[in-house]
Amino acid sequence: MAGRLAAPRRRRLHRPANSVLPLGDPGLPLDDALASVTDWYRTRGLPPMIVVPTAVDADSAGQALDEHLSARNWAPRPGPAFVMVADLPLTGLRPDGLPAGREIRVTSEPGDAWAAMYHYRGQDHLPPIAHTVLTSAAVQSFVSITSGDELLAIARLSVADGWAGITAVEVNAAYRRQGLGTAITAAACQEAARQGIARVFLQVEVTNAPARALYENLGFRYSHRYHYRVAPA
Repeated sequence: MAGRLAAPRRRRLHRPANSVLPLGDPGLPLDDALASVTDWYRTRGLPPMIVVPTAVDADSAGQALDEHLSARNWAPRPGPAFVMVADLPLTGLRPDGLPAGREIRVTSEPGDAWAAMYHYRGQDHLPPIAHTVLTSAAVQSFVSITSGDELLAIARLSVADGWAGITAVEVNAAYRRQGLGTAITAAACQEAARQGIARVFLQVEVTNAPARALYENLGFRYSHRYHYRVAPA
């Protein structure tokens, strides 16, 4: 499989922003295209990286590209993930509301408290570029569940081309196992529906069984999976 290689944006918060997405025929032999990618990245001091999307089942067009990269010692990165999609409104959404004293807030900017709660891939502090990346969609909303001034859960909603994407889902460690993961996901979906969006997607690591079960119960279904490969040093 060959791939049309889209030049990445130079950002250091989200891995997809620093990776090449193969979309079609690059117009030259695949090894030449890989060499061009490698040179582009290394000129900019970045590790050459390609995201490899595949079908949920093992056999897919992306499998051939993955095997080609593997044979050339492009190493897989940990954390393969599924992309899950759903139609709005969610069929698995329960009608019961939040307990008294808790409310949903939606803002157009993340705010200091929201950003402080977001631990992207376990980072204690977000890098300076974080705000630029988080507000880079055509439209985005920052959703939170609060109790007074305290944030209990957060999520980010980005909207473009008729789709809404949910990212940055986190629950305050002191309030876990209280259904807040379901509540914040539902709140983000409700905000998407309020904006007239009928389709929503999210990403979840293959090994994150509790989150996958949560999204399945809400009505999400599996679209495809993906992982990353990095060029040999």
